[in-house]
Amino acid sequence: MKAPLVARLWRVYREKGVAGFWFGALRHAGYRRLMLLERTVGDPLPNLAARVDATIRRLGLDDEAAFAALGQVDPREFARRLENGHQCWGAWVSGALRHVQWLALREAWIEHLGCRLRLHDGVLYVYRAFTQPEFRGAGLAPATHCRGLDAMREQGCTLALCGVAPGYRPALVPWLKVGYRPIGFASTFGSARGRLLRVRLGPGAPASRGWTIETPGEPA
Repeated sequence: MKAPLVARLWRVYREKGVAGFWFGALRHAGYRRLMLLERTVGDPLPNLAARVDATIRRLGLDDEAAFAALGQVDPREFARRLENGHQCWGAWVSGALRHVQWLALREAWIEHLGCRLRLHDGVLYVYRAFTQPEFRGAGLAPATHCRGLDAMREQGCTLALCGVAPGYRPALVPWLKVGYRPIGFASTFGSARGRLLRVRLGPGAPASRGWTIETPGEPA
């Protein structure tokens, strides 16, 4: 095993514990697993204000430079997502964008699994939530999501879906605070050309889903 790989695994162990280390090792072997969570959009939203003075709103094309400053993706991807009908909601603190999260309708690419997600009418998918490290723990993610969900409810959405990689509880807690509940797991195994997909839902999952995860392929 090469030294850089050992260093990466040791860093994962220190930051995410035994569970995170185990899933990190499986990921290196081609295994990907995602915890699926759902929330009924019409259910009452909790009163979750950010613990810092923040301005929360939906981003537009004019916000490309602010988004690019976060260093998440190529700015051209920001414009492409907006053109495809996805919404980006963000929180500004001290005049700068500190948190963003994406809401997709109709379809989305689940990067963690390398799969396409098809969404029925009225169903949204939350992805690529990111908070600048120095503002994590300030409640920006839950506060921003409550604002976005309220807007999506007015647009006729009834169900929200999100996914969290298992083994890292800090990434899960914000969604639990907003009212999401785990309904199962989706996993893939193997190389990009021969990857297998499995979706396993728990007994609390709805009988009829408003979404479908397709066999792994290439993003559009």
